Amino acid sequence: MSKMTDCFAGSSSSFGVLYPMHYVLALVPSGDAAVEAGKALLEAGFPEGDVVEFAPDVFVKLVEAHRDNKGLWNGFLEGLSRVVGTEAVYIDLDLDLARGGAGAVAVHAESEEAKALAREVLMQSKPLAMRYYAQLSIEVYVEHENTQTSAQQSGGD
Repeated sequence: MSKMTDCFAGSSSSFGVLYPMHYVLALVPSGDAAVEAGKALLEAGFPEGDVVEFAPDVFVKLVEAHRDNKGLWNGFLEGLSRVVGTEAVYIDLDLDLARGGAGAVAVHAESEEAKALAREVLMQSKPLAMRYYAQLSIEVYVEHENTQTSAQQSGGD
């Protein structure tokens, strides 16, 4: 398996969509910016196996492959997630950014200290969106400019 598919092994799905639990996921302006952000995370002390960068096309393929492997029940849950404006809406926005050329970088960070360090380092990359996927919630660090509009269009009032 590649680093890409290993990255979110274990608990990578919730409501039928990609959910990289215990990861900070940031969408940055370009694939090059993602590589630079990954280097900065490594320099800050994160282990190599806990950091992964995605070129825009690779991130799109990862999300689409994840969607292609869901069954009927997960398809229902994905629709439900869109109605309540959670995981699916965020992933839809991330896909839009990646299709527009944004790169992505993810770092495993379970402790509060690791989350804070990841956030501090990734803010230097001027993220277009950034959030942490906790066990029962998503902590939004940088909100995509179209989050409210997309949630409303998806059924959330």
